[in-house]
Amino acid sequence: MKRKYIFSLILIVGMIAGMTTTNAYTTSIDFSGNKIAFDISHGGFHTTEADLAPIIGNLTAAGNEVIFINETWGIPDDVDALFLTQPELMYTATQLADIYCWFHGGDKLLWISGDSDFGGYFNPWSSNAVLEQLGAIVRFAGVSIEDPDNNDGSAYRVAATEIGVGDAVYDDLAIELTTGMDAGVIFHGPTAIMAHNGYDYRDLRYGKSVFPLRVKVIMTYSGSAIALDSDTSDGVLDYYANVTGDITKEGFYPAICYENVTELGSHIIVSGESIYTNYKFMYGQNTEQGEYNDGTHYGQLLVNNILNYFLETPPDATSYAFALLPLAVIGVIYAVSRRKK
Repeated sequence: MKRKYIFSLILIVGMIAGMTTTNAYTTSIDFSGNKIAFDISHGGFHTTEADLAPIIGNLTAAGNEVIFINETWGIPDDVDALFLTQPELMYTATQLADIYCWFHGGDKLLWISGDSDFGGYFNPWSSNAVLEQLGAIVRFAGVSIEDPDNNDGSAYRVAATEIGVGDAVYDDLAIELTTGMDAGVIFHGPTAIMAHNGYDYRDLRYGKSVFPLRVKVIMTYSGSAIALDSDTSDGVLDYYANVTGDITKEGFYPAICYENVTELGSHIIVSGESIYTNYKFMYGQNTEQGEYNDGTHYGQLLVNNILNYFLETPPDATSYAFALLPLAVIGVIYAVSRRKK
């Protein structure tokens, strides 16, 4: 059967092996020769092609191929990493089967990002259907996370400040993926991550539910974070907003988690926001309002660390070299082509 794919190759001039610099810190994409796909066909308010341009520029400058799954659905078998960008539209049975078959090809990285329930615009059931199809434990909650103390000028511009769950038994991966971070990461209007044990939804915070062989919490929001049922849906995914006790003192809701599918050698990342996009400078080093940590956050470093950890340069990959220029002056060129399979 023939399928058509739209490829958007973004070439960004001014980098050496994907390196980007600002006054805050230096980070880089350290792998090449991978194919990375972004599904923008199922919605995503914070994940337009313009929002994705900086990370795609860094990936392509380092020698990787990037494609968009847009009007025509399809996942090429040789895709190494797939981003599902805040999917709001439900995936069809055929699309779920395609994701399943691709993921079960082994040695894959799937990153799914969520959004808050503000206004009822984001549909967590779409992402959760994918996770259920894959037999995953992690799920997206249907809440809005705010933090009156740790934010970039407004409570909904919340910072994820805590690495792991604060227990060395469980935090080895979290420590590895946050190497070099001196502060938190801004999640602009996020949700939180919960769990499903096959029977019911579970609180994924430390001391509530632990799945050490499968799920690792990479970062959480602070102890002053609040979970709100902003769309007043009062559903099963609003657990964090309805938990008994004083919710203003609960906090530590998981912001980004990892799930290991050992038998396949494949990996899942779920994040309460699409921190790999440059919407509100999430994939950046400087905050939008300059109110958090003197204007510096570590979203770009965290994303690059995760991708560097899970994606490797194939033995036959071509080396790439680019002249170094600040990110602000990098030019973007779009080239669109089609391939058939």
